[in-house]
This record gives sequence, C-alpha cells and structure tokens, in this order.
Amino acid sequence: MSPEEKRECILRGVPASPGIAIGRVHLMVQREPQIMARKLAPSEVPLELGRFDQAVAETRNSIERSRERALDVAGFLVGKIFDAHLMILDDVTFHDQVRSRVTKEQFNADYIVCDVLGRMIEMMTRSAGELFRERAADIRDVRDRLLRHLHGEGDVIPAHPTHEVILLAVDLSPTEALHLDRELVHGIATDQGGLTSHTAILARSLDIPTIVGVGDITNRAKDGDSIVLNGNSGKIVLNPTSASLEEYRAKQERFRGFKLALENLKDQRATTLDGREIELWGNIELPREAESVLSHGGSGVGLFRSEFLYLTRETTPTEDEQFEIYDRTAEILAPFPLIIRTFDLGGDKFHAGIVSRDEKNPFLGYRAIRVSLSRRDLFRAQLRAMLRASSRGNVKIMFPFVTGVEEIVEARAVLDEAKSELARRRIPHDPNIKVGIMVEIPSAAVIADRLAGICDFFSIGTNDLVQYTTATDRGNEQVAAYYRSFHPAVLRLIEMTSKAGDGAGIPVGVCGEMGGNPAATPLLIGLGIRELSMTSSMIPEIKKIIRSMTFEECRKITRKAMKMNTSSDVLAYLREELKKRFADLPIWFSGA
Repeated sequence: MSPEEKRECILRGVPASPGIAIGRVHLMVQREPQIMARKLAPSEVPLELGRFDQAVAETRNSIERSRERALDVAGFLVGKIFDAHLMILDDVTFHDQVRSRVTKEQFNADYIVCDVLGRMIEMMTRSAGELFRERAADIRDVRDRLLRHLHGEGDVIPAHPTHEVILLAVDLSPTEALHLDRELVHGIATDQGGLTSHTAILARSLDIPTIVGVGDITNRAKDGDSIVLNGNSGKIVLNPTSASLEEYRAKQERFRGFKLALENLKDQRATTLDGREIELWGNIELPREAESVLSHGGSGVGLFRSEFLYLTRETTPTEDEQFEIYDRTAEILAPFPLIIRTFDLGGDKFHAGIVSRDEKNPFLGYRAIRVSLSRRDLFRAQLRAMLRASSRGNVKIMFPFVTGVEEIVEARAVLDEAKSELARRRIPHDPNIKVGIMVEIPSAAVIADRLAGICDFFSIGTNDLVQYTTATDRGNEQVAAYYRSFHPAVLRLIEMTSKAGDGAGIPVGVCGEMGGNPAATPLLIGLGIRELSMTSSMIPEIKKIIRSMTFEECRKITRKAMKMNTSSDVLAYLREELKKRFADLPIWFSGA
C-alpha cells in the first residue's frame, strides 16, 4: 500500500518544543540488553573486578565529555543532567553491590551490573510519578554506557539516522538526544515523557520541534511513513492526505514567517504602543550565554547564577577565578547591565564542605544568603571578585533569599569590608555599585516598602515566591497541582512589591519563570514591572507581545485578572486575551 493510500491518523501528545516538521518516519528501536551469565573461576574474580573498575573509569570520562558537550550546545540546565549521571555511576552502594556479588556469586561483572541496575530501573518505571520515571531513564542511560565499556565498545553512541527524518522513539536517553544531528532530525515524537523530561529540555535547547507523551506512536507508525508534527499544538498527523499536507505546509511557512518577524525585532526596543519601555534581560549561568542574550535582542542579564562556579567543581573557586568569569561576562555585555546573584547554595544545590545533604527540609534551611553570612570568608572573596569586575563593566550585586532588613544590613556590612580591602590595595572597583535583592519569600514582599529604603533595586524570583506562598515543593509530584504561579496571593505579593519599589523610586523586575511566560507578560506590565529576565530564546516572543500592546491595555487586563478568585480563572483569561491578539504565537505555557 502506498503512503497516499494509507489512512490518515490523528494523534496528540504534549508540545515540548515549538515548530512544524513534515517528513518521513524513522523508528529508533531501543532494545533491552541481553547479557548472559558466565561463571567465573576463583582466579578470574580479581581480574573481573579490575575490568569493572576500568569500565567505570572509562564511563566516567565518557559522561564528563557529554557534560562538556551539553554545556557548549545547550547550557547549564542540560549539563546538570549529566551531573546526575555521574552521581549514579559513582554511587557507593551500587559499587559495593556489584563488587560483593561478583566476589560471592562469581559471575561476570556485566551480568551483575545489568541485574543490579535493571532492578532499580524496573522499580522506578512502575512508579506513577514522572520524576521517578525520569530517574529510571537516567539509570538506563548510565547502565548502557557502562555495559558498552565493559564490552570494549568504547564511547560509541547508538546509530542515528543518516538522512532527513522525523525521529520516533519510545523515549530518548539524554546521551542519544544530545548527539542528534539537527541537520537530519527535523522533528521528534516519543511515546513517553512530559514537558520537563530530559528529551523535552534537550529538544528545546537544540531547537527541534518535539512532541512527547504521545502514548503508542511507535506501534502505529512504520519506517518511511509520511508524518506531520506540530510542536506548537501537540498534534501529529500520521499518513496525512494531500489536503492535510498542503494545509500544514502553509502553516509551516506562516510559522517560519513568524520566526523571521521575531528575528527582525532583535534591534528594536521593547516599548509598548503608548511608549512605556520595558527592559528584557536574560538569565544565564555561563559567560558564553551572555552572547545568546544579545543575539536574541536582550539588553542585559538580570540574573547571573553564580553558584554554577561551585556546582561544577569539587574545590571552592578562588577570588581570581571568579573575577575572570565575572569580568569576561561583563565585557561581553558592556555597556548593558550584568546583575550577579551571590551564590545560592542549599535547597537542591550542594557543594562539599559548604552545604551538606543532611538537612530534613533544606528548602527552609541553610541556603543562599544564610550560607554567605555564615561563611564570610567565601562571601567577601566573591564580593571582591564582583567589585573588581565592576571597574570595567556595568555590574550590579543581588542578594538571594532575603527575609527582612537584618540580612540586607549584614550583607551590606560585608560588602563595605570588601570595598575597604580593595581600596587599601588600590584595586579598581566601583564604590557606588548598585545592590539589590531577590524578593522570593513572602515576608520580603510584605515589608517591601521597608526594604526599598536600603536597596537599589528589587528582582522578584517567582519560582520560590510561588513555592513558599503556596507551601508547595515544586519538585514534589504529589503536590505539583498546588504549585500555581497565578494564585491570587502570589499576584498580590507581586503587586505589593511593585508598588513599594515605585514608591521608593527603585526599579522592580521579575527573573523567575513568569518573566518568560507569554501569558504573564501583560499582567506583569500592568502590575508596574519594568524589567523582565528570562531564558534568552524567549526574549523575541515577549518583545513582540510588548510592542503590540499599550500599557493601558495591560492595566485593563491586570485589573480584571486581580479580581479573580482562582489561578485557573486568571490563566484561562490571560491566555484567551493573548490568543485574541496573537494567533501566531507558537506555544502557550500553562504556568498554572
């Protein structure tokens, strides 16, 4: 039966990366390894343990190379996936199990590895939670890499397509996704996965239209089938008719036109139709990401997450090492601003010797400014590095996790000490450097009017603000439904902070996920926010929204939204308002 004679089939999944892809199916078959048990002679056991140790070392090097590639291709967030892989590989319990069983049972190491990790994968795969299933995918990826090294295959990545295709798979491991050829893979669809899955994160970073969580597309499709993938809506058309192909080719052209129009906005200011100017900045972790902010039309960096300097190494970075990073980033951005957040360790970010994993409730414990104020040697070194960078760039300092006046007063005292030390050594720095805080705890928002008197700016961290306002651990799937970005209480806290900043004459921005959420843009502008900081790829889309509306329109939308009682009502209203005005916006974030 020819492709034209096959019956058209409509499937739906979760839109994970925008764009429209049209092409032919390539099924990526992933088979579970079949490892045979081989009985060892007693004399072979030490050699087998040595073979295991050697394979672990080679696998570690392999994962570290992938991590470096991920940082280059996709940034810090993707690099953290491979940090997790290193933790799995180096897990002491896993090593002890393998070595003990090889010694006692006298079976080959690859069989024991496959059995030990296979049991963990099976247990997590049975879980209803996506986080556990994602963990299973990570373990599977590490297992397969380790087995390849045990079999002497080296760092060989499974074969990928050699011609232009739409790739279909049950799921993609991070290693497989990272090594896709963007010139050949025009789209991806998977049976499994969600919006926060590793496949989705990597696909967005690689700019490949992707739909995840389709269900059983790998059973319905065959190699060579014609397929249309709409990463904007989550719709898949398998074996499309001629009429459907024509329709989607037209949509594809319109989307390309939309993307081109966004590119043409690069050098335009983010100004509303009635003249209110909004600063659009980027959130970054690495100096090279500053170039991406500028290339997407941003006018600075509103959040430089300095803790990456600690999380990517075992030793504590020196003042000079930090200065080199901050100075290089400031130089790339100059004369645009670079707001550096002092290190936000703790919570889910650990560094040996500074923050341990032993806390029962780390998100309410020893983290961020609390760590800095208790480790003033490290804090002063970081502040000196920032001050030195300020002599050649537009650097500003931001303190995270502030609950009240006390932390700001103490932190400013340490900053004054750092300034005095540099002055005594006659090292150039900006003595009048701007100092702000993250407003991410309800207590800070409630007394924002008092904090404004001792700050030069506010930046609202909506991720933590939502978490602490709604008492919801955003990483806990069991309560994920309670994490509501548009909760009326959250909106009131943003409004309070904005009014306090306006009253004191200091700028107020948003640097959490809401800052890059199209649905939130009119609302935040209507609340008086003048600076939005986000993932650089979202800057053109947010800029288009701002340049297509008046400030008065935004205020009208905001007034109505602020009267609503539930986050779902607010979100539905905001999305409907944007759809009326921007039918060509490619993807709509739920933000609930």
